[in-house]
Amino acid sequence: MPEMNNVKDYLLNLGASKVGYANVEGLASEFIDLPNGISLVLKLPKKAMHYIEEEDYQSYWKCFHSKIAELTEISLKGEEYIKNLGYDAFALTMQRNECDMKKLLSILPYKTIATKSGLGWIGRSALFVTPEYGSMVALGGILTNMPLDFGTPITDSQCDDCTNCQDACPVNAINPQKWNDRLNREDIIDIEACKEYVIDQYMNGLGCTKCMCECKLTQKYLKKE
Repeated sequence: MPEMNNVKDYLLNLGASKVGYANVEGLASEFIDLPNGISLVLKLPKKAMHYIEEEDYQSYWKCFHSKIAELTEISLKGEEYIKNLGYDAFALTMQRNECDMKKLLSILPYKTIATKSGLGWIGRSALFVTPEYGSMVALGGILTNMPLDFGTPITDSQCDDCTNCQDACPVNAINPQKWNDRLNREDIIDIEACKEYVIDQYMNGLGCTKCMCECKLTQKYLKKE
């Protein structure tokens, strides 16, 4: 299916680190009825971690939001590209995907598209984890009716017995239960405790990225040349 391969190559050439395809039929139909999802993974630069180590959160957030802007541009260009092929498409930019930010809910979670695409899994911290970059990634997505060759969904955590992220959580929000796609988010993390602390840190010009930083796969990525 050359069109499908062209879309993936196009998105990778725009700067996406990983691209995957998933069947998401019915998952966002209340808002937009497009059955297929394209997952976009963008790795965060290693300098972002150095900002955190130096407690320079202003530089970290500037770096992070620049990557979100980059993902937004990739998503919108992907939407246009697919539409030019004669299909419908809807880029799930952060602004478009907001459903209830007070509860940290979205029309369709980027992590759902990503795990169903087989690009990674959900860690103990409820962050998305990739084998290549750990949880040092930003996620985006595109919905479409274009025929796609779906990846093999990952339905269970591929974390081992490591509890680094759980041990690092300053508010003990992370539960011992490892993720699988039959669980609710509340089964693996106390989202209210996490949200309250993160917002408080952010409002004070700080941040809480301990679970991301302590992930073994994040550390492995940082040590690669």
